[in-house]
Amino acid sequence: MKLLNKLTLKNLRLNKVRTIVTIVGIMLSAALITVVSGMALSGRQTMIDAQKTWSGDYDVSLDIIDTAKIDEIRQNRNVENAYYKEIAGYAKEQLANGKDGLYSVIAMSKNAFDGCFDFSLKEGRFPDNSDEAVVTKNFTTPDGKTVKVGDKITFDMGILTNKDGSALDLKDLYTISSNDFKECSVKDEKPKTYTVTGITEDPNTGELYAPMPSFRIFTVSDEKAPAEAIRTKHMNTLYVAYTSESEGDYVKNTADILGFNIDENDESQDRISEEHQKISGVNGYSFNTVLLSMKGYGSSDATNTVIFSLAVIIIIIVMLASVFVIRNSFAISITEKTSMYGMLASVGATKRQIRRNVLFEGFILGLIGIPLGILLGLGVNAILITILNSVLGDMLSGATFVFVTPTIPIICAIVLSAVTIFCSSFFIALRASRIPPLVAIRGNKDIKVKNNKPYRTSKLTKKLFGVGGEIASKSLKRSRKKYRTTVISIVVSVAMFIAVSAFMDYGMNFTEYYYGSRDYSYTVYGIDYDQAKAIEVMPEISNYITFCSHHDVLVSDVKVNNKGEKDVTAFDTSDGKKGFQAHCIELEHDTFVETCKELNLDYNSVKDGVLIYNKAADDKDNTFNLFDKTAPNKVTVYKNEENNDGNYIFNKANDLKVSGVFDTVPKSIKWIMNDEGISPIVLVFSEMGTIPYQLDDYENNVTVRANTTDSESLTNRIESTVGASGLEDSSIIIVDYGENLRQFNAIMLIVGIFIYGFIGVISLIGLTNIFNTISTNMQLRSKEFASLKSIGMTKKEFNRMIRLESLMYGIKSLIIGIPLGVLGVFAIFSAFSIGSVPMSFVFPWKAILISIAAVFIVVWLIMKYSISKVNKQNIIETIRNDNI
Repeated sequence: MKLLNKLTLKNLRLNKVRTIVTIVGIMLSAALITVVSGMALSGRQTMIDAQKTWSGDYDVSLDIIDTAKIDEIRQNRNVENAYYKEIAGYAKEQLANGKDGLYSVIAMSKNAFDGCFDFSLKEGRFPDNSDEAVVTKNFTTPDGKTVKVGDKITFDMGILTNKDGSALDLKDLYTISSNDFKECSVKDEKPKTYTVTGITEDPNTGELYAPMPSFRIFTVSDEKAPAEAIRTKHMNTLYVAYTSESEGDYVKNTADILGFNIDENDESQDRISEEHQKISGVNGYSFNTVLLSMKGYGSSDATNTVIFSLAVIIIIIVMLASVFVIRNSFAISITEKTSMYGMLASVGATKRQIRRNVLFEGFILGLIGIPLGILLGLGVNAILITILNSVLGDMLSGATFVFVTPTIPIICAIVLSAVTIFCSSFFIALRASRIPPLVAIRGNKDIKVKNNKPYRTSKLTKKLFGVGGEIASKSLKRSRKKYRTTVISIVVSVAMFIAVSAFMDYGMNFTEYYYGSRDYSYTVYGIDYDQAKAIEVMPEISNYITFCSHHDVLVSDVKVNNKGEKDVTAFDTSDGKKGFQAHCIELEHDTFVETCKELNLDYNSVKDGVLIYNKAADDKDNTFNLFDKTAPNKVTVYKNEENNDGNYIFNKANDLKVSGVFDTVPKSIKWIMNDEGISPIVLVFSEMGTIPYQLDDYENNVTVRANTTDSESLTNRIESTVGASGLEDSSIIIVDYGENLRQFNAIMLIVGIFIYGFIGVISLIGLTNIFNTISTNMQLRSKEFASLKSIGMTKKEFNRMIRLESLMYGIKSLIIGIPLGVLGVFAIFSAFSIGSVPMSFVFPWKAILISIAAVFIVVWLIMKYSISKVNKQNIIETIRNDNI
């Protein structure tokens, strides 16, 4: 047996090309699993780390009333950490530039600075007690001076109240306008001095966001109950992080802490009942749902089901690719040695010895190929992550891409590759041991002639491809196993490419919808039409859309269908009719004209009416049509008014002509539709002023959404314009989505790199598999080609034969591979459809056309390359040789 093993090792060394090709196939298989799993785990961990940066590292936040509950919660066996944060007070100061400035003190547990929230110290250290503090790098004193480590800062801190004296909570601060802020004041002031121990970058965590332009001071909380006015205004929060073992039961654990049952579908309760407040000592709770979802938790989040289903499908694709790469590479290597096994059997080797010899060769090839493949996969992962961090820069707001070693997938890759090699070796060993020695030596085991009858070819084949084509057709029919191996390689590659291309398209759409694609970065609410026109021409505005939005109750002259009656909110009007809630959106002239043009409507015919979007959604986000075959001609608007009893009723206001009903969203209003979404509320569009009462009663209800080149400059310009117009009572609200848009673009870039990288790896594996199979098959047939040339086959006939073989390989592979790929597409579509993101099945015409073109081009180029190698061989020497 040792002699046979030595012979095997020597054979591997002598036949270096074939050995290397087989090892490369095994390497690519192991590398594929390592790369895909490694990048998936790295991406998941990166998004978890990024989400911790953006939201904080916790599972549930509790709006604390009774701070005595904090220690009790910390001692809960399921709680790993609990971080307390409170708004300790505000100071309102006049700044050096003459504007009012707000100084806020945020007090936290010591462990929150480096445990829950994202702080990046530029210099110094974190505070140790409530007399020390860190400030952000842009912090300045009221007189405009910067501070450094060791300085003392003193402010009169108190409760921020509005003009009627009531305390403002965080929600009030998010929406307060600059004009309203001027009338705010601070009461119950007490002087407080802090020693600056450190300077920090602006925290990226949303929980530490300053609701309006302000300077933040971060100190340590003594966790004593603050002033009553602040405490009752949701200013105290306890962030609870559960242990890794109990994190999956976060709903049950939170219910145990609060002392009452929680509906697992309720992600947050801003204010719970008074009875539950007394039991729990909290005002409300909110789960960190995005972070929990990324970790794989959240029974109510269908996203996890989508991700799990997709993971199973992708793993199956990867495993099939791996199995076929190894099986084909190894099968070809062993098939080449069939004649050698015949010679060994002829000199006395037993069937058992031949089987062991084949298995030994598989062991040696796997021992070399699997570790090299895993190392290759890890190296590719490291390079990709380095490139990602270089490309993304700071697009993830402080988070960086991390390298995660996929331990379990590596073990799976080793086991899968080993099992595949063993199975391939075992079955081929059985086959090799059963072949009669003379048949094995002749090497014609794979050539079958049924009933000794000659194989026939069509007259068309002979006419188009000549004698060479006829020989090619008969050769492929006789040597079906070699032909089948090549076809299977191409079929797997085609099916994988089509399926993964669909995964790319669906994945990008899913990510865009899930993270909330936004086509604009800046919004101004609460302005009138004249102010909107002034904003539209400001130099910082790059493009914009202006509209007026309001909710009304409409009664249609045509009833909505049964589905609409069930899911669209209905109201009783004052004259006893049933109306449905509608979101009326009035567009400025240019936008409405463009909308009509996209809907193929004549503006002059429809300008005095409204356009109704014929889609709505039920509580499960399933879309449906509102009207069946008959579209409405008229709708009546009912206005919400207060009667003499102090109750609100819906009185008739206007009759409006319905100028059109549409199902496809025009590009001109896509900005609005993407933000408003499809809901049980009917969407109605018209030109501004079509619903007359609207502009009279709600003069400050116009919105401008835009993209801007300089949001800070634009904000200053808008505020100065509003102030100059004398509208001091304006409730203008400005929302800058620039940071959100930047993070969304970063997420889409990551997803795009992952998906395009994955499809690139799969395509590369497929091409390598096809190349190995075809080139090896051509090499094994070098004797056959040499024999044909020796009896007079011309170069022209030889080329015709190769072209026909390429055509036959391609056609048969596509006939099988395309349907399998479409089945894969349907499986991926079904997985994406499990979630709440609306998806529609799209037949993969583009991927199919690319596959067809690629198969014929690649097969022809590979066969041409292989034949060029064969043509360089000497005819007589090739006939004599045994490919060693």
